[in-house]
Amino acid sequence: MDRLTSMTVFARVAATRSFSAAARDLGISQATASKHVQTLEDWIGTRLLHRTTRRVGLTEAGESFFAQCTRILEDMETARQVGRPDARIRGSLRFTAPVSFGTALLGPILVGFMQQHPDLTLNVTLVDRAVDLMEEGYDLALQVIHGPLEAAHQPGMLIQQLMPMPFEVCAAPDYLAGAGTPETPADLARHVCLADNRHPGDVWRFVGPEGAVEDVPIPSRMRSDNGVLRREAARAGGGILLAPAFLLADDVAAGRLVRLLPGYRAQEATLCAVCHSSRAALPKMRALIGFLMARFQPAPETGSS
Repeated sequence: MDRLTSMTVFARVAATRSFSAAARDLGISQATASKHVQTLEDWIGTRLLHRTTRRVGLTEAGESFFAQCTRILEDMETARQVGRPDARIRGSLRFTAPVSFGTALLGPILVGFMQQHPDLTLNVTLVDRAVDLMEEGYDLALQVIHGPLEAAHQPGMLIQQLMPMPFEVCAAPDYLAGAGTPETPADLARHVCLADNRHPGDVWRFVGPEGAVEDVPIPSRMRSDNGVLRREAARAGGGILLAPAFLLADDVAAGRLVRLLPGYRAQEATLCAVCHSSRAALPKMRALIGFLMARFQPAPETGSS
């Protein structure tokens, strides 16, 4: 219990960047607040705060510990509230999502979630890289997983499918006017392609008319982990693009991009929620994943009697 008290004091000092403000908020003396933080640093074996006469700041270790500490304290509060029938979901959720998906679609969805849970705060980081959830202090990650979900399984992690994420091949009319239109995936070898540098090898995988999977090596003069950047390059006539359908829909409808290879489809991809199995049962986690599943997964069809 003393250690939890010290963590509570540290979290308040870190949040306010002030020993005096934290002590005032918690109803203790500034000397007591300082002693709690010092005891915590001695226990951990490293300095958590930079202290000067004018300000308090977090060290690199302090930043990481603050994220973990906040999560532990919120989990303790959740455990205290869980037996109450009228308990509301409180605290914060820290999660990541891909940049293009988050920018294009996620904002209005999260507003609806916040309206359902007014006591819950969301901290969302848009990033196009794999994150270490536990090490970086995230509760959850929304990820686009290519291929079978079984192959993406990691020990200790829970992967929940949210919705299919179809990919399409397209290019600008100006590019096609100069370079010609590919009729089969093999034709891509004669074109300039805009590749995702998170997938080494520059290989695109297609399912053909007969159901066979084809691995197609593609030439690329530009690689980026950001789908919006690749889409803008394609719109400018920079080459052929493979990207999520939601990112291309408006440009295809307006004629700025043209869908290609109609007899083929890119290998399956799925938007998933990924979290550590030890955190999957938390009410705030179940609430967000359940909300996203209801939002993304189609309602079952009802038969007529």
